[in-house]
Amino acid sequence: MIGIVGIISVVATARISSGFAETRGLYDKLLSQVQYARKAAVAQRRPVFVRIDAAQSRLCYSAAGTCTGADAVAGPAGPAPFQVAIPATNTVNPASVFQFDALGRYRDSAGAATITPLVITVTGDGTLQFTVEHDTGFVHS
Repeated sequence: MIGIVGIISVVATARISSGFAETRGLYDKLLSQVQYARKAAVAQRRPVFVRIDAAQSRLCYSAAGTCTGADAVAGPAGPAPFQVAIPATNTVNPASVFQFDALGRYRDSAGAATITPLVITVTGDGTLQFTVEHDTGFVHS
């Protein structure tokens, strides 16, 4: 019995490493941010762009703007732009710009309809993915 508890504790300790916690935290923040972008687009009846690069993910009202001032989408707590920092130990693929239109549908940065869903992968101490459906814009893990 003691041996079984020892094995379980070793496996659980390895799973709860700080690297995995950081990766999971980033995944949860990005998933929430993309879901918020869709809801903001519908509520404000205007496109909201999600910009993901190597260092951060931001929400803006234009594809090529600076994401400051009137171009920045405020987050639920108020700061604008709503951004999520990507730690150097993690990567997010694909690095891209996409949008949700006023109906909450996923579109490319030019506003064209897509034919496949977007799968966003967060990699660090583990790999996690979420999907943005191509026609409805539904965001899910």
